[in-house]
Amino acid sequence: MTAKTLIATALIALSAAAVPAFAQSYSHLDPITQSQKSRAEVLADLEIYRESGLAAVDRTEDFDLSAGQRAKAQARYAELKSSPTYAALVQRFAAKDAKGSTTEGVSAR
Repeated sequence: MTAKTLIATALIALSAAAVPAFAQSYSHLDPITQSQKSRAEVLADLEIYRESGLAAVDRTEDFDLSAGQRAKAQARYAELKSSPTYAALVQRFAAKDAKGSTTEGVSAR
């Protein structure tokens, strides 16, 4: 046997042994879990995320500029999340869901 034949045989054997390992390591069937938040809570959270300025900060690519802005926006987000505004938004979206409006609050900004 020549060196080329030995190398080719070794590579084929190694690749054949590696295929089952790759096939078993990935599962595309992720388990589906029930959300812990209602649709109204998610929409209200999205609304205060936008209102706090976090959405605008996340869209920027200038990390130096956004460091201070991010801290301010996160503080504003936390303030809004714990305020009566968040609870009012949840109630508003829940009432709209009860009426059958399924697209309110989902528009891209």
